[in-house]
Amino acid sequence: MDLEIVYPKPKSVSLLMHRLRKIFGLLFLLAAPSCVLVNYLTGGKAWSAVAIWGMYMVWTLALKQPLVEKNVISQGVRLLITTGIMLILIETFLYPGWAHFVVPIFWFGSLTILGVLFFANMTKQRHNIMPLIWVTAASVAASAVALFIFADHSWPMIVMGAVAVVLLISTIIVLRMQFITELRKRFHI
Repeated sequence: MDLEIVYPKPKSVSLLMHRLRKIFGLLFLLAAPSCVLVNYLTGGKAWSAVAIWGMYMVWTLALKQPLVEKNVISQGVRLLITTGIMLILIETFLYPGWAHFVVPIFWFGSLTILGVLFFANMTKQRHNIMPLIWVTAASVAASAVALFIFADHSWPMIVMGAVAVVLLISTIIVLRMQFITELRKRFHI
């Protein structure tokens, strides 16, 4: 029985990149508790949570490259999620009162860009559809919860839900059986 290897072989990392990862990893490990300690000693708002998340964003988006999910759609979804969390942390710990309006605008703008990237090169990107489907389904659910449970009828929340629904439906319509095939691969049905 011949096995087909579907995962790409890991590329060798240059010595400079390997050293940069080690240096930044050590710096981040030293900086994270230092931020918390300085924030605790000086008091005030919890800016250390935002600083630590910023370091995590730099690590995951710039320094740590995934072996399997290394494509435009997956990295765009990672950027969307980490930046959305950063905006919510800034809202929660530093400057409250604006995220319920700004985060949906950022989110539907990012969904639009991801949709354009997907449909521009659909034959190559159709195998990378699951991260986009997950974030689109989460956007539909978040918009429904905000609109129907919390009665947040702001236009950014409505547009975010509409863009997510249109992207989800158009993906299902365009891919048809390929969409079901990708779901079967993901869930092994």
